[in-house]
Amino acid sequence: MSQEVIKIKKRISSVSGALKVTSAMKLVSTVKLKKWKNKMLNNRDYADELKATTDIVLSFANKVESPFSKVNENTDKNLYVIVSSTLGLCGSYNNNIFKLADATLKEKDDAIILGNKGLIHYENGTFTKILGFETYNSIENTSLINTLINLLISEYFKGKYHEIHLIYSEYKNSLVFVPRDLLILPLNKVDTDNDGFGPILEPDPKSLVETLMPIYLKTIVYSKLLESEVCEQAARCNAMDNATNNANELLDNLKIEFNKARQGAITQEITEIVSAANAL
Repeated sequence: MSQEVIKIKKRISSVSGALKVTSAMKLVSTVKLKKWKNKMLNNRDYADELKATTDIVLSFANKVESPFSKVNENTDKNLYVIVSSTLGLCGSYNNNIFKLADATLKEKDDAIILGNKGLIHYENGTFTKILGFETYNSIENTSLINTLINLLISEYFKGKYHEIHLIYSEYKNSLVFVPRDLLILPLNKVDTDNDGFGPILEPDPKSLVETLMPIYLKTIVYSKLLESEVCEQAARCNAMDNATNNANELLDNLKIEFNKARQGAITQEITEIVSAANAL
């Protein structure tokens, strides 16, 4: 019986160590989630206003031919940017992204994969991977994000791709985040109510569109990457919370087993002492 007590005691020690790790990681993820969520909400207000302004400009500048809204008819190959995490322990965050990407991408398409988990998952993927972004690990890689956006614009202007998409996670709340396929290029013109007098476009519609479109595109891509960062931290926080609760529950059960085993060992020792005394 003493061997069972020692065995349970070792398991309690092991689970207690895991509990300390999950509790610490939960605390770190909670702090990061709060930080990036505040940035996301502030950025969302700016992005929404910019989108509304861009829709109005495009609506009243219908005659302006912009390379951002031009459809490349000479190719049917698409480019996808897949946003995954670099670190693990974030529940089903990456799996949901991979399921959507697997159902969307075709063999002829190209892909830019952000995050180490995506690189590992698609190490032997059937589509062509564009290299150069393997070092991306979070939204803090601003220089790499700018390089990515400039590459997307440049490749689309060359007519290499029919469409460019971004596969990311949309944040609903801290428990729900949904993988999305967002069309980045070409930009779709949104029909608005043009009755009455339109806005004054200065210095002229063409110059305004050429200046506004790169700013709009960079803002949209950055805001979606920021949203994915929030989803990743929320998923990791939830996963560590569940792991911590499971560890606490397991510890409670092990302590009950330990007390039973220890009581059994004590009872057995008393029985052996009494039996030995009676035999004398």
